[in-house]
Amino acid sequence: MDIGVLREIKEDERRVALQPIQAQALSRLGHKVYVEISAGEGAGYSDADYEAHGGEVVTKDEVLAQAQLLLKVKAPLRSEYSDYTPRHILFAYLHFDENIDPQDISELTSRGFLGIAYEWVGKGARRPLLEPMSRLTGYLFAQRALELCSKEKGVFCPRNENFLPGGRALIIGCGNIGLSAFKYLSDLGLAVTVVVTQGREDFNSKANKRFETDGVDYIGATGTKLIVMDNKDPSRTQDTIAAALPEIDIVLNCAVRRSDLSKRRMEYLIDRSMVRAMQRGSILCDCTACDRDLVETCISSASLYHSYFEEDIVHYNCDHIPSMVASTATRLLTARTFSYIRKIASLESFGAIAEDEVLRNAVCCYGGHLTHVLSAEKKCLPYRLLSDVIEAKPVPI
Repeated sequence: MDIGVLREIKEDERRVALQPIQAQALSRLGHKVYVEISAGEGAGYSDADYEAHGGEVVTKDEVLAQAQLLLKVKAPLRSEYSDYTPRHILFAYLHFDENIDPQDISELTSRGFLGIAYEWVGKGARRPLLEPMSRLTGYLFAQRALELCSKEKGVFCPRNENFLPGGRALIIGCGNIGLSAFKYLSDLGLAVTVVVTQGREDFNSKANKRFETDGVDYIGATGTKLIVMDNKDPSRTQDTIAAALPEIDIVLNCAVRRSDLSKRRMEYLIDRSMVRAMQRGSILCDCTACDRDLVETCISSASLYHSYFEEDIVHYNCDHIPSMVASTATRLLTARTFSYIRKIASLESFGAIAEDEVLRNAVCCYGGHLTHVLSAEKKCLPYRLLSDVIEAKPVPI
């Protein structure tokens, strides 16, 4: 198969979807690899690196004309929608279920290409291509929040020695992002409070599994406090959080809204009045980059360095913070994506993709139709099952 590596044009996005050594491996398997000029520069890979490993460095137009499988990192911007045709397979983060406008989804999917989303590759609860970036995201938001707290609030939060007073952090959620933030901040001696859906035993179990330890009491060892979400009466949890916020230096929201906690039941976990009660210059980050989802005042940003004041509180909500360490992020991401790239490139028909459960779960659009049920339901858009679209339009690769 002819494979194309596109250069990212999103602001501050420096990752690339394929390493030169991986281009070489694909070439040795008989695939042709076209790399857009300068695609890897932000991650530390020159055009010469790709050429030395069997890739052909060409213009974007040539990539689009020659390649069938197109590799990207971030979802296409509006200016890129017209790049794709029904002959293309696009493999990238698509995030149709997040901040993208429904009209934009309709416009993009109308191009007819087969869109496979990194974030939905997998089965069950496991999302292997989302996991490494989520873990990195938690560490980077914690790091950035500490920097902002020093700069904007004048508080040095780490407690490397006993003479330092240290700072206080509130983390919402204990998934991949939340556990990374917890590890980073608790290792530096901050007083940490975590909002969880269950209790101490569940948190310790998740932390031991994540950090490959056995029987460690992370709560006891770090003095971490827990706030357990009351799903039956979320207002009680809000009251507990509201009581804690005036003494908190850093808030990191690392959770997304669950399907059983609609806006009608709980509009925001942290609303504007709660933000207003925080100390001036404190830091508030939505690490999920979901606009006004659980936190009323948080709006995502494409800039790695943009922060803003609202209610005298510093907000930082970058929607692609792994790009801050583009070389590390590229290595971590492509180490996971590469086996799926090889699998897609080896298939002989679009139908074969549908027969592979792990890939089928990640197909978000094909033949001009939205095929991802969750995204369609969240955006109130019509959809068709992938199997129905393929049956009506069988196309060989």
